[in-house]
Amino acid sequence: MIAVSNTTPLRYLIAIEQEQLFSGVFEKVFVPSAVHEELTKMATPERVRNVIRSLPSWYEVREVQSSPLVPLPATLHRGERQAILLAEVMKPDFLLIDERVGRTIALERNLPVSGTLGVLERADTLGLVNDFPGLLSKLKTSGFFISANLEHEVFLRYRRRHPAR
Repeated sequence: MIAVSNTTPLRYLIAIEQEQLFSGVFEKVFVPSAVHEELTKMATPERVRNVIRSLPSWYEVREVQSSPLVPLPATLHRGERQAILLAEVMKPDFLLIDERVGRTIALERNLPVSGTLGVLERADTLGLVNDFPGLLSKLKTSGFFISANLEHEVFLRYRRRHPAR
């Protein structure tokens, strides 16, 4: 499986020291140059910058070559815009994007969408995660927002995957 990613899934999973999940779930994660720039700027946590600068084998930066046939709304940030355009060109298994507006637009453009929680849940399903509830807690502590309703749904799915826990 391959993915195209916006900033948020990479930023938060690397921040909580779970970047190995990307190589466990995906053969390659492609990022547009705007996302790479966001991940390496000084405002990004140092750990995230260091991991990204090392260019892990699962991570590849791509320039966005095409212009959209259907224009993208101005409300999208540059990284979201480029991630959607790159996904349209590459046809990945998933576009990793968490922001509501970006996800909505990607779905309207028939792109397969997942996000930070989707990567965690897939990794858990594949047996790559030892303490899913602990990782979810660490993710929230790192500043990742998850609504109470979504958190409840995520834990229901977790209990279905692991009924004995």
